Amino acid sequence: MLPFLLAAALATAQPSPCPTDLLVANPRIKVVRARNRAFDNNIVSVDVRNNGQVPQRTDIRQHLDLLLGNVVVGSQPIPAIDAQDSYLAAFRFQLKHVKKRVPQPVTFHLVIDSKIAPGENCTTTNDKLTATL
Repeated sequence: MLPFLLAAALATAQPSPCPTDLLVANPRIKVVRARNRAFDNNIVSVDVRNNGQVPQRTDIRQHLDLLLGNVVVGSQPIPAIDAQDSYLAAFRFQLKHVKKRVPQPVTFHLVIDSKIAPGENCTTTNDKLTATL
């Protein structure tokens, strides 16, 4: 009987699964020479995934920023995401063509704009992702 009570107490002490938990992951970067040979087209994409157990509210307002260094070079709205589903976000921007480009970090940052959105993102540790261009 004691092991059963102990197991029940431990089970109730475990944290409940996150209702919604957003994750920015799987960056993909492609550099293509632009028609104007002085520039390169940079195409970057990333998955925004809801690892939670419930979908986000349909009226949630959120966006994803793309930062080059500390400068936002692109921003786009992200729709509400169902539980265990993902949304592919993509950006395209130009940089001057350089034969030997120094690796440059790009950062994807998910921002929830809705003021009344408690529980719409369980943790914020997965809301930023940096990749090298």
